[in-house]
Amino acid sequence: MSDKINIKQRKAYNLLRDDKNYFILYGGAGGGGKSWLGCEWLMQCAQNLPGTRWFVGRNNLKDSRESVSITFAKVAASYNFKDYRLTSDGIKFDSGSEIIFLDLTYYPMKDPMYERLGSKEFTGGWIEEAGEVHYLAFEVLKTRVGRHLNDVYGIPPKILITCNPKKNWLYKTFYKPWKEGKLKTPYAFIPALVQDNPFATKEYIEMLQNTNDNVTKQRLYFGNWEYDDDPSSLCDYDAICDVFTNEHVRPNGLPKLSADLAMKGRDRFVTGKAVGHVCTMILDKTYSPGKMIETDLRNAMIDHRVSRSNVIVDSDGLGAYLESYLTGIKEFHGGARALSDEYDNIKTQCAFKLAELINNRDFRIICTPEQEERIKEELALLKRANVDKDTRKKSLITKETMKATLNHSPDYLDMLIMLMIFELRKPLKGARAIVTEAD
Repeated sequence: MSDKINIKQRKAYNLLRDDKNYFILYGGAGGGGKSWLGCEWLMQCAQNLPGTRWFVGRNNLKDSRESVSITFAKVAASYNFKDYRLTSDGIKFDSGSEIIFLDLTYYPMKDPMYERLGSKEFTGGWIEEAGEVHYLAFEVLKTRVGRHLNDVYGIPPKILITCNPKKNWLYKTFYKPWKEGKLKTPYAFIPALVQDNPFATKEYIEMLQNTNDNVTKQRLYFGNWEYDDDPSSLCDYDAICDVFTNEHVRPNGLPKLSADLAMKGRDRFVTGKAVGHVCTMILDKTYSPGKMIETDLRNAMIDHRVSRSNVIVDSDGLGAYLESYLTGIKEFHGGARALSDEYDNIKTQCAFKLAELINNRDFRIICTPEQEERIKEELALLKRANVDKDTRKKSLITKETMKATLNHSPDYLDMLIMLMIFELRKPLKGARAIVTEAD
């Protein structure tokens, strides 16, 4: 190691060289020496283990080539190391080893499962700026390391992951378990701030300190994972967390039910009961034949004393099926025209209403701890599409985009959005463009 390694980087090296920790997340702020660590580690591995094969992956190939090549050259110069050459595909070493630049862009239409990585074999590798990378890329790469000369050299598979704070799979897989003292091998996390790096320039530190954007400062200077940097997010993350502890929100009015339907092998069947702005999860099933859905929903209406006109279900094939048996319940048509022209459709208007209640701390959800974590994830994906285009109507990111991020359907979110139809209909009667009643 060179004399430009700080204490946190040395801790990372200890994990990268042990036999227990295979997936090491390093960073979580700006200026912690992430890129230097990645380049130096791979350079030493490639040079000292002849014939090995490593990767560097980012969200797009252009960034991999440009950013890594520049930092790698600086690291090599600090060692006066010249036994390598840059190529369009990566870095080749005189030792016969190579570092391959990978394009980890997510292509949901042509390669939703990252099959392009399925035939590759690596000794180990590095995912840089992992906050921009889809979790499936990480899952697939976990199966591709440890497959090239690892047995010859007696070394375990290793993936170094570097990032700034991001509320995605990194938060769920590494940061949150680490924060709670529950992160277990083969996963490890080393938080590294600019304050930990004695080689960070004074100008860079002052730039982070003096930024006027609080979210940027919280993320990149303080390394705060609880701040979402996405301007398209409709809900403040602190408000999302508060929705489960807003005990000042009391039940008021007639009970209502909202049900997102699903049969066996198809998402989840979830139902919430709302009394005023207090929503309680009452049904949550993954295996639900059609007849059972009908029976469960009928029993829920009876047990919770909910009239059929105060029940809303999604309008897909199952919703149409139910209205034949549960006369008087309402179907939700998300693509129907909104009550206001500023929204793309009624689902969007309902979603913005939900976000308004959450941000104002005027909504409460009562559920199990397991449900709470999943609902948090789904509410964090309540985002506006085309946020940079002020002339367009307000719209949401697509459900397909949400599914790709979650790896499942946002069933709780859909249920909560549909519930807002009762909020929007308060001053109206017979809004049949939004919901329909069974005759």
